[in-house]
Amino acid sequence: MRRRTFLSALAAVAGSSAAGVRFTDTTSASSGQLPELAFYSTSSMVNENGGALTDDYYVPVWAEDTAENNDEDGVGDAYVYGDDERIPLVAADWNVVGFGSMLVTDADANWQTGNEEFVLNVWDDALGGSGTVLWDESHGQYYDLSRFSAFESYAEDNGYTVTATDALASDLSGADAAVITSPANTFASDDLSALGDFVADGGWLFLHDQSDYGNYDETSNLNDIAGYLDLGFRFNDDQVTDQIRNAGEPYQPATEQFVADFDYFGDREGLGLDPEETYAVTVEEVLDGDTVKVTFDDGTTENVRILGTDTAETASNSQFERVQEWEGIQDTDYLEARADDATQFGKDELTVGGTVDLVFDDNEPVRDVFDRILGYLYYDNTGDGSRDTNYNYQLVKEGHARVYDSSFAMHSEFLDAERTARANGTQIWAKSDPDASEEIRDDPVEELFFPKTASVRTTGGGLGDSRVPVYAESSATQTLDGGHDYGDGDLPLVGIDDESGVAVVGAPFVDESYEQAEDYDADTSGYGNYPFLTNLVDYLADPSGDVLVDGGHGQFGAPYGLSAEDAAYYLRYLEGQDIGLEGVNDLTAENLDRGRALVVTTPAEAFTADEIDAVSSFADSGGAVVLLGSANASADARSNLNDLAAELGTDLRLNADRVTDDTSNVNDDETVPATAAFDTSFPLFDAYTSDTGPDYSVSITEIQEDGETTTDEYVEIRNDDTASLDMTGWTLEDEAGNAYEFPEDFSLDAGATVRVHTGDGTDSDTDLYWGRGSPVWNNDGDTATLYDDSGTLAAERTYPTESSDCGETICIAEVNEDGSPQNEEWVDFENTSSSDQDMTGWSVEDEAGYTYQFPDGFALDAGATVRLHTGEGTDSDTDLYWGSGSYIWNDGGDTVFLYDDSDALHSEYSY
Repeated sequence: MRRRTFLSALAAVAGSSAAGVRFTDTTSASSGQLPELAFYSTSSMVNENGGALTDDYYVPVWAEDTAENNDEDGVGDAYVYGDDERIPLVAADWNVVGFGSMLVTDADANWQTGNEEFVLNVWDDALGGSGTVLWDESHGQYYDLSRFSAFESYAEDNGYTVTATDALASDLSGADAAVITSPANTFASDDLSALGDFVADGGWLFLHDQSDYGNYDETSNLNDIAGYLDLGFRFNDDQVTDQIRNAGEPYQPATEQFVADFDYFGDREGLGLDPEETYAVTVEEVLDGDTVKVTFDDGTTENVRILGTDTAETASNSQFERVQEWEGIQDTDYLEARADDATQFGKDELTVGGTVDLVFDDNEPVRDVFDRILGYLYYDNTGDGSRDTNYNYQLVKEGHARVYDSSFAMHSEFLDAERTARANGTQIWAKSDPDASEEIRDDPVEELFFPKTASVRTTGGGLGDSRVPVYAESSATQTLDGGHDYGDGDLPLVGIDDESGVAVVGAPFVDESYEQAEDYDADTSGYGNYPFLTNLVDYLADPSGDVLVDGGHGQFGAPYGLSAEDAAYYLRYLEGQDIGLEGVNDLTAENLDRGRALVVTTPAEAFTADEIDAVSSFADSGGAVVLLGSANASADARSNLNDLAAELGTDLRLNADRVTDDTSNVNDDETVPATAAFDTSFPLFDAYTSDTGPDYSVSITEIQEDGETTTDEYVEIRNDDTASLDMTGWTLEDEAGNAYEFPEDFSLDAGATVRVHTGDGTDSDTDLYWGRGSPVWNNDGDTATLYDDSGTLAAERTYPTESSDCGETICIAEVNEDGSPQNEEWVDFENTSSSDQDMTGWSVEDEAGYTYQFPDGFALDAGATVRLHTGEGTDSDTDLYWGSGSYIWNDGGDTVFLYDDSDALHSEYSY
């Protein structure tokens, strides 16, 4: 807070009081704060020596911590802020305010951020709400006053006279302030002297810079002014970008990092539409079902995008259609025809020349990225004069649109309406048949990719191998942002907590923007991300219900998050597996009950206590929660994800780091690592559906291999479907290749069973006869395999299903491999001898080599049984606890090996 020596000198010469100097903190911002500011093509600020400007006294606006700056022109004349340094975007000293960006040009601003209000607040704070402001056009400025016409009118409507000048120095005497935008020409000494006198006499300067792409002189010309006035700041010859918080592009960083000591941030009426207001507008044209042209009272004509909905594209726009977005529909021609229906529906409902009410949604911006207004239209569809029917909702209810999975407040109501329309086959949904969707990409997982990924850690530091199914390749490197340092160790990209039903993945790795059909440069269809995630879901959850994607916490539109709208290709994959995918914004018990899993990508907004209770109950009831992080996430978003993990009772966390790999990656992009470093003891790497042929609901329910005659020997087959099954040409085989062919026209009714006897008899609906004179099914074990008429595997059954060698003393009596939580997974050991057995030093292993050692002094009494649980607990005579952080016994089959204290195999049990 130093008083400028140059100011004192000039004030003494001019005999003035140096008006405008801030000697103490200014008044706090007025009630109601501006929304974020968007800095288009902006530079940053530095101190008077060209180094980091760090003092809040000079800086009213900082960039978000996700921003970075660089020396864009490459000549080494910029200060590059470090990762731990804040980047200032506006600075003020004496009667001078410096802005890194123009902020309020007609071309850049859509007036939905607080830019114009902010700049006018700065003027009001300096000038008291009125005065004459000169706009300098005498130094070769590209940004002359004509490029700020909307803001010029706004300022004049609020008490100012704004005048362009081509003779700045001579016109200053009649002005209260001057605006100087990046000047192409230098300021002569007479100009600088005139500006010095003007400021010393209480005049104000508002200096606007821009990012420097081509080593122009605008920044240095502004710095000549700042240097002459001996200000505490200078303009940086750089560019500030923000990949995460921006107004549509990284070169448009957005921020809410305001210093309230400056009275610049009070909310006021701006140039944009007021999101709190309802506008009565006139319908000019229904462009298509979800876009309507309207006119406001002031004569302004705008296109309104019907919020929360998406109708099919018409033939003229078919290049923008994605059938993946339409559940169970794969016919583009059909969608085009229904698009015409939706347009006609709009024309029938919304009369051209009629009045409708335009209403905004608190959760959505006023405009989309194409500058269309986003809103609801309410109209009179009964003729009683009341505009109380929501056109957006009617589009969905009548089957003309699908729900667009953004964060709009009415998402749940709209989704219920869509679900009803789909169930009834209304309009566009008449041809929706998700069960008929073709299976895509369901292959064994050979490689995965993780875009913009972080690693996974625990609250205590690193994550142990037993909980990591996927690591980055050894060529990957870790860049820390305050997280756990894995040093030279492997970097886990996926962590599993079986006990809590939670997994954490370092990246949003089902993001459709990495699809070649979405203009990504590489073909990623060969990577196994889709079957891996689906296997992971079913590994953690009861395999029933949809996969739900949270979109209610700012994920939509965030570069580090996904809503269901961003995962249309994964939706199509799931349909091929007869699984649904739905977006869910309201995390209630009712909504979550529909799911087998909830996928949460890094949330920009925190979860409420009620939402946490609902998600916790969902997980406790057997649902899986998969948390997908991102290295691009802001610190707050990462904290929101980790806070949810903590509430779910898991110690897994998203690490504060970035994992890159310049050797193993996609599209030669080190920020998209690829890996095949898998722990295949986890059942996550097979195709989700091992049988990639027709999905028959048929099973071999029983094999009777030990009959007195060949007719007593049989295999029983059941049709588990709800429709009859034509089995003409099907075959039943044993391991030796003996084959029985079902007779022509044989059909098995829904829910019915048929026995295929080895010997002779008369065929019927319930009994068929092979006609062999010798047995087929081996008494000591065999496999019955059922093939359809194309030779595709339909069902099989192996017997015996268990084998156990009890050794001399301890028998492995039973394995429960399919329990949840972990302590419901166990192995029973029985002492079948007549003597107690000391088991100190004995050990248990699975096929993957995971080992448990019995505790010292443990003895199993004669005839007694002890149960070894996979999870944690207190040991007793009847129950022991492995303490593993993950499941041990594979659901698809495994072997229990029991070794005595000399490491000799005592017994084994396969299932």
